[in-house]
Amino acid sequence: MKATLLFCFIICAALFTGCSEDDEVATLAEGQGEVTFKFVRNKVFTISTLEDMARLKVTLEKDGKKIDLKTVDLTGNEDELTSEVLALEEGTYQVVKYVAYDNKGAQIQEAYVDDENSVTVKHGEMATFYFPISIRFVYVNNQLRNQLFGLCEQVLGTDSTKWPKTWRVENEDLLTWENLEFEVDDYGNISYLATIIFDNKAFPGMKKLPGLISTFSTLEGIQILDIPEFEELPENLDKSTLYAILIMNTGFKDFPKNFEKMKNLRSLTVVNSQLTELPARLGELPELRDLEISGNSISEFPAALAEKLQKVVSLRMNDTKLTTLPSNMFSMKMVSTFDFRNNPNLNSMPESRGEGVRMGGLLLDNCGFTSIPKIAKGRLHTLTLANNKITSVTESELNALSGELATLILDGNKINAFPKMNSESLMELKLNNCGLSAIPNLSALPNLRSLALAKNNITAIGDGVFSKNPYLSILDFSDNAGLTSFSENTGIYLREQEDVIGESVKNVSKPFYLHCVNVDNCPALNWQVPATWCCIENFKMENKEDLLLPRRNVIVYNRNSSGVTRATCPVDGCKATYALPRDFDEYLESIKKKLNE
Repeated sequence: MKATLLFCFIICAALFTGCSEDDEVATLAEGQGEVTFKFVRNKVFTISTLEDMARLKVTLEKDGKKIDLKTVDLTGNEDELTSEVLALEEGTYQVVKYVAYDNKGAQIQEAYVDDENSVTVKHGEMATFYFPISIRFVYVNNQLRNQLFGLCEQVLGTDSTKWPKTWRVENEDLLTWENLEFEVDDYGNISYLATIIFDNKAFPGMKKLPGLISTFSTLEGIQILDIPEFEELPENLDKSTLYAILIMNTGFKDFPKNFEKMKNLRSLTVVNSQLTELPARLGELPELRDLEISGNSISEFPAALAEKLQKVVSLRMNDTKLTTLPSNMFSMKMVSTFDFRNNPNLNSMPESRGEGVRMGGLLLDNCGFTSIPKIAKGRLHTLTLANNKITSVTESELNALSGELATLILDGNKINAFPKMNSESLMELKLNNCGLSAIPNLSALPNLRSLALAKNNITAIGDGVFSKNPYLSILDFSDNAGLTSFSENTGIYLREQEDVIGESVKNVSKPFYLHCVNVDNCPALNWQVPATWCCIENFKMENKEDLLLPRRNVIVYNRNSSGVTRATCPVDGCKATYALPRDFDEYLESIKKKLNE
């Protein structure tokens, strides 16, 4: 655990008394020496101030055996403390640790020492041992415990029976405490407290986060979850070490004074709470990288805030009352994806970007747009406009999109037709529930990998429709109630491989990239999956010569499509994998991830 170099710890050896307890002056026995301990401000590696320390216990080691010296009083002032005298037999000792207590008897600190730290005691001589040259780390279990108890007292009162069960005074094992994220040392003790989670189970009814939170020296994050009564953060958060704040499902209404002075805060998330304003002063947070303000009644994004958020890389504002965005919204040079989904009143946005701004993604699902925004032109990797109010798209609109666009999603827009789109980069096209009656012209999309045309009015998958899309891997035609036929010659890319059929070896053309076809809920479809869609040689794994992947089958979903059947694989001894994932969307995401890799 890291801390500031504050004190110097001096061990001095001398002789111990051999007379009765009533004697004021000690008479030393043969072979014994005296030991005293000193603390001097600005010299000892510790997190406690000298005035907190009243008693001391030192552990030594000699010949492999630990020796716990008795606890002794410390006297002095905040600049220097000295212990009473103790006795040691002659010899060389390893200093293992010390434990400090306050004047109420509560342990406030343990300091562990490296093995090479030794002190030699000789009869009639004084030995001195210096800290912190050899301190390994300071363990503050009891200080952390006392701080955590303080949080409970301030939120839940002094009656510990009302605290979380594992946060009560009688609990001696910090490792069992819930709602904490931490690291432990080699001895199994907590050494680094990283995150505290405040939820309605552990802290029911918490209205305000106590200012005590800023005294935790290692705390990186706090989460305040599912507490509807919670409204207020403390004003001293600028004194904290926090990197991340997550507030979700609360009554939080406003950011406190000095919040913008938090010098370490990188991630700020406020979801489903009661914010009505997004203050421009948030732009003064010097290290802010990730910002999400979703599910709040915010109707405006300040232009001054957009101007200042030049270090933010992720911006998400879902489920708000936004109707428009400031003209400088897209001047944020570091943001990779602007996420404004689920803002039904948002129907327009600026048409231009700031100089040098390269947007990665623009997510506008469930908004009020009637056409593709002009801001989508230029460099863009992902554009999603599902469930807007678009009734038509033109060929010129599509061809004006970025030459780097990889994903286009227009689900739920009643466009009825999708014109020919020219794109060398597009890999995913989703046109679910768009009122289409035929498969669009895909001939100018040579790198298309995933095509979704579910919930449309498509009646046939005809000859050659995929002949210009050699890399197609995922096809989704589910919920096309009028779909009746699936041609054997759709143009899916095939590659020859050798199969053992009967007593001969034959070259058979099989789909090489196709992984999955979804025809769930297509009751009118009468189709036998081609026999060649089984036992397909897998991709070669680069730099993994010893890894031989098993052959595979094209997965076909056909639930509630009784007319879809699959022939028995004709390949002798075929052991291709054919596991049918229960959820197509989950399978889709896993395949997309593999394709991206």
